[in-house]
This record gives sequence, structure tokens and C-alpha cells, in this order.
Amino acid sequence: MPVVRVKRKFQVTIPAEVRKRLDLAEGDYLEVTEEDNQIVLKPKVVLDKPDERALAQLEAILERIRQPGEVSEEEVERDVLEAIRTVRRDARARRRS
Repeated sequence: MPVVRVKRKFQVTIPAEVRKRLDLAEGDYLEVTEEDNQIVLKPKVVLDKPDERALAQLEAILERIRQPGEVSEEEVERDVLEAIRTVRRDARARRRS
């Protein structure tokens, strides 16, 4: 398990392997909480205003879940994660332009 050092102004560097696994990029947001004397960082997607494409993807996912028949938890998770990646990619592209 990687170890990080708290630097001036209480900054830490998230190890590259963790950033890659979580698809984090500069400018992304993290929610910080304290649980059982541990610091927990959770990636968050922040939308400026309702992102129509992201909302349409989410609604399509929810519609699939509501359909008769069984949709596996893995399929739902995969689709939701892909929608999140799309929102993050679009947000990064907007920040760079």
C-alpha cells in the first residue's frame, strides 16, 4: 500500500496507480469525509448545470432497469461507470478549451 506525506498547506499527492484506477485527472473533485479516524476521499462529478447528455444516459440506464426481465448488477454498474467517465471526459474537455 502506497504511503504519502502531508506537505505544506496539508497537501498530499495521490499515487499514480490510484489515480489511474479511479480515472482521476487534474481539476476533478473529491469529497472528503472522516470515518472511524480515517480520511476517506471519494471522486465526485460536479455538473455546472444539468448536462443534457449525462441526464439522457442516466435516464436510459434507469429505463433498462425498469424493463421486465433481469438486468444484472454488473451491467448496471458498467453502464453507470461509463456514463460517469463520459461526464468527466466532457468536463475535462470543457476546462481545457
